[in-house]
Amino acid sequence: MSPKRFSLGGGFYVPAVLAIITLAYLLSAIQLGPPMKEGNMTPSFFPITTALIMLIALVCVMAQEVRRARSKHGEESGEGEGGASDEDQVSKSIGGISLGAISVVLLTALYLLAFDLIGYFVSTFLYVLMLMFQFGSGSVQKWPMKLVATLIITGAGFLLFDVFFQVRLPTLWSQ
Repeated sequence: MSPKRFSLGGGFYVPAVLAIITLAYLLSAIQLGPPMKEGNMTPSFFPITTALIMLIALVCVMAQEVRRARSKHGEESGEGEGGASDEDQVSKSIGGISLGAISVVLLTALYLLAFDLIGYFVSTFLYVLMLMFQFGSGSVQKWPMKLVATLIITGAGFLLFDVFFQVRLPTLWSQ
């Protein structure tokens, strides 16, 4: 094996920074109190649960990136064959951060801006639909299924927050 060390790019460091921020968020959520009290959810339940799920997902992404970097390092040192060329990797990333990650960040920023302006239903529907096209194929044959899934996700989010947690969500007609 070559003495040259493998390097990690934005695919590792961006989730690592997000994990640190999420950990700080989790610690502040824990200060709100226990997530359950006398069999009922408390105000800290959702923030703690969300932070834990996010941390697990971020650790999985970082571990996957480490595995990818190790296998790429093995290929470069002659231990493997094939794989994507450096030109393919450069065309799909900017500064070591994938275009997919950049587009998700931009979509999320737009969603947060639109949430108050046009309400939960329209902004969430468009956000989920755009994410589905970002991570799936753009096949016209799959549009009806994507629309149905987007409607279900938007409706489930509304039920979860508005009905179960009794959090009033902004709507276009309440503006």
